[in-house]
Amino acid sequence: MGCSKNPENFYIKMDDDALKQVKKFEYLGSIFTEDGKNKEDIIQLIKKAKVMFSNKKQLLCSNNLSLEMKNKLIKSCIWSVALYGSETWTLGKNEEMVVYAFETWCWRRMLKMKWTDRKRMMKFFKWRKKKDYF
Repeated sequence: MGCSKNPENFYIKMDDDALKQVKKFEYLGSIFTEDGKNKEDIIQLIKKAKVMFSNKKQLLCSNNLSLEMKNKLIKSCIWSVALYGSETWTLGKNEEMVVYAFETWCWRRMLKMKWTDRKRMMKFFKWRKKKDYF
């Protein structure tokens, strides 16, 4: 598979066998596509992180934990899954928005905010930025 904006067909032979060209493949948990974009890989990892969040939901959404402790838990349990292999990603604006939407999704669930409660969410993100959580 070759990665480029203009996909080309390659003809590679190995021991009289022609190698098949594919549009995407998975290697070591990462998805590689013909166009070199990482969106499918990011979406797959976020799905895995959402499953992890659901498994830990009772703990993460508990009122007994402080915000600082919830932040430490989400960084160690959830973000480590969501951002696995992120060092190799090339992020465009759309990919950044997907990651930001996942972050918002996590915080809304932990703080028990409705999606329509945008003012409260914006206030929280301003507060969080001052506290330098990330």
